[in-house]
Amino acid sequence: MPSRPGLLLYLPADWDADPPALAELRRHLSDEYGATLEICSTCDSPRGPAPLYTGAWRSWPGDEVRLFIQAAFFSLDWLEMEDVE
Repeated sequence: MPSRPGLLLYLPADWDADPPALAELRRHLSDEYGATLEICSTCDSPRGPAPLYTGAWRSWPGDEVRLFIQAAFFSLDWLEMEDVE
């Protein structure tokens, strides 16, 4: 029997989530694909969220899910406060 689809999302430790957008990502995965979402914080951080699709997906989510991921997570690395006195 195929396993339930899931999205394992590796998230850099210095990234944060937008709660409403994260809830929308979870809802979309569940409603459209019957999939779960597991978030793992990592110190070996990639430049951004790194998705790993697990289980049996009935269709490839591709760019559609990536847009939800981009809306749900953010980093403030670009904001350098060194010049502020």
